[in-house]
Amino acid sequence: MSPKCEQCDGPLVPVQAGMPIDDTPYRRHERREIYYTGGCMGGPAPWWCWSCERFADPEPRPSPSMTVEGYQLSLLNDMRGVSPSLPELPAPYTDPPEALVEEAVEWRSPDMLKIKDMAVILGEPVSGGPSRHRFALPLWPDFWLEHESMDTEVGDYVVGKRFVRRSGEPMRSVDDMRPWSVLRLEAEAFFGWEPTRLPNAYYHVVPFEIGGRPMEAYFVHDLLMQVSERSESQGPSRNGPGL
Repeated sequence: MSPKCEQCDGPLVPVQAGMPIDDTPYRRHERREIYYTGGCMGGPAPWWCWSCERFADPEPRPSPSMTVEGYQLSLLNDMRGVSPSLPELPAPYTDPPEALVEEAVEWRSPDMLKIKDMAVILGEPVSGGPSRHRFALPLWPDFWLEHESMDTEVGDYVVGKRFVRRSGEPMRSVDDMRPWSVLRLEAEAFFGWEPTRLPNAYYHVVPFEIGGRPMEAYFVHDLLMQVSERSESQGPSRNGPGL
């Protein structure tokens, strides 16, 4: 059953890609040259009210019962999808209990997450600039996980995230190219890599050389996940959204 609008108590219509799924009322309005105030491809809220002509989100997400550990496991599962050879994980992530696995799935299930809802579980964020909010996570003590947000009438939604340095030294030598130790921008500065054409991509696979050996570095949310030797059959680079 669809939730009700908090303002008019009318039914809410689900939104996909910024548009109400049921566009029949929209087409009727279009013929009458009336357009809803939220704007086509507007806010990321998951519901739309045709009576009020506004985006809506009556349900806070995620549930306050979720934990930091569940969020971290959700991130690790996310990273594993790109780089299966993750660094050795600390307990309880080597063999997580079933309840934690279920919680990690719940973290991934909402279409959109709000900064204020995440703050209930992760603690108040540190501002990293306009529309950027940095959370401290125990698994990565040297980094903030910075969430970029989009401000809408129903709250700040997370639209992207990346790791940024919180403490410790940036990359100083080739030996520093260890998983969970280097950021993509630090490696770019050290090796003189050309900046990526897609800086906001979810992951990057960067070809480079060490002592004449062809290598590849995998970055997820701008944090180094894996360094591996590139075989001749792979060619100069790998195609993917991160290149």
